[in-house]
Amino acid sequence: MNKKGKIKTKKISELTIRRLSIYYRTLNVLEKLYRDTLSSKELSEIEGINSAQIRKDLSLFGSFGVRGIGYDIQSLKKALSDILGLNRKWNVVLIGAWQFSEVLVNSEALKENNFIITKIFNETSDKININDSIMVYDIDQLEKRIDPKKDHIAIIALPPQKVQNIIYRLEKIGIEGVLYFASRAVKTQGNMVVINQDISINLGMLTYKIMEKKQAN
Repeated sequence: MNKKGKIKTKKISELTIRRLSIYYRTLNVLEKLYRDTLSSKELSEIEGINSAQIRKDLSLFGSFGVRGIGYDIQSLKKALSDILGLNRKWNVVLIGAWQFSEVLVNSEALKENNFIITKIFNETSDKININDSIMVYDIDQLEKRIDPKKDHIAIIALPPQKVQNIIYRLEKIGIEGVLYFASRAVKTQGNMVVINQDISINLGMLTYKIMEKKQAN
């Protein structure tokens, strides 16, 4: 039997990790509301995820709940924080984000989850209203300004045709992970974790749910 919070060696699906992130977000909100416990049924009603699926997801990492009481919010949040790697600070660089940088820099969600924006790289000299603690550089200075020992993650918001070249450059620098916004796949040497957030897919999910709701009515 594995110890509480310890990840089994079997591969965990991306959907499961996504749901764990959702559970963590909810626990974070409830903790601020001074809630102590939460049942899988309550979590199911909040997030619209089957309670059996919730229990199955959590059981992959240990035993957390108490029958008749539910989950201790603080303990479960701590365990999920360890599992998801949110128990440490992650320095993040933004590349080509323009005004989007202001949104991310001021995001309370990023700060609460230990994601710290440290540097911004832009293609243009457009003025960005960023606090003085964050330096803004030209995108040509990636290799000079990024330190892989201090900068862990990159977020790329560039036109699709420019993303691949930046991915190659970041991988050579030694960045651990990249999140990019583009409707195309990229190639890597396998030394870096890369996730694509394609807004067209999310919009497709949104429109499907809108139509589904209309048909139900």
